[in-house]
Amino acid sequence: MAVIFGTILVLAGFVCGIFYVLRLAWANPTTPLPLFANPPSRPRASVLLNVGAIALVIWGANIMTPQIGAWAFALLIAAVLVPFIVIRAWHNRRVAAAS
Repeated sequence: MAVIFGTILVLAGFVCGIFYVLRLAWANPTTPLPLFANPPSRPRASVLLNVGAIALVIWGANIMTPQIGAWAFALLIAAVLVPFIVIRAWHNRRVAAAS
């Protein structure tokens, strides 16, 4: 049961992470999103979605850790970083192609 509940929380965090990056991309339609710095415009909703995504993923991974072990940490890293890296790369390619 803990694995099911943990998976639901991790998936909810993953969805929040996707919407976090989409909000950033929509707020900065003509500027590339930097990897290690803040973009020119950061809507408050995107910050809240990012905090929610990280909290949900950590909570879900902690619940699953006794059953799946260290794989919970790998799942945590993937669920947080994959949406940011993929959507950021897509957005930056789109901005570069437009200019």
